[in-house]
Amino acid sequence: MVATTSRSKPRRSDNTNTNEQLAEVLGRLANTLNANQTPRPNTNSRGTKAHIPDTFSGTEPDKLNNFLFQCRLYFCANLAQFNMDIVKINFAMTYLTGVAQDWFEVGLNQEDQGILQDWLSDWNLFVDELHRHFGLSDPVGEAANMLDNLRMKPGDKISTYNVDFMCYASQLGWGNSVLCYCYYQGLPNRIQDSISTQEQGKPTSFQDMYALAMTINHCYWERDCERHHARQVEKEALESHSQK
Repeated sequence: MVATTSRSKPRRSDNTNTNEQLAEVLGRLANTLNANQTPRPNTNSRGTKAHIPDTFSGTEPDKLNNFLFQCRLYFCANLAQFNMDIVKINFAMTYLTGVAQDWFEVGLNQEDQGILQDWLSDWNLFVDELHRHFGLSDPVGEAANMLDNLRMKPGDKISTYNVDFMCYASQLGWGNSVLCYCYYQGLPNRIQDSISTQEQGKPTSFQDMYALAMTINHCYWERDCERHHARQVEKEALESHSQK
């Protein structure tokens, strides 16, 4: 729960002062931790490496999930360093900028008044706080709208379409038959035509529709590669004959 502050508007300062204040407060919070637990980039060439997260300003709600995903990837690549929620939170806050940084700065500054926010030591509560103030206002509605309008372009590989479809579908509680219908509607004509002409008819489950579309797509690009190779051979043969 976020404690209210007597100020009607968070105090703004220049970027230098804000960064210095944030670093100071984070330093106090980390005093109880062992120095070896301080988050540092993984420099072990033999270990798993992960890129540090992109910064998140809070002005683009659709980028919040990607920011949190990048944080989790970094945590997984550096498990020994991120074995406590407070370390994860401290690390994530250093990659907040703009209004998102300002919001959490207010909460951190309240520590001097003896007001401790629950999200200071609980990663899940910290994530909830980010979603509450800087995430999509209606993530389910947004996912439903994106899924309804998702279309695979004729020249695209199906893997890109599948990733987007699964990303949106995972946020919805739609049944198997509805997902099957939506998946089919987003496929290009070259795949839909092959599915519709199946002797046993169109699949009625999402899993079967997905598997059939993958097979048809693979065969299409395999044949496309064969045609390209045949044209190349024919071109080289004509050039050789012309030279003779």
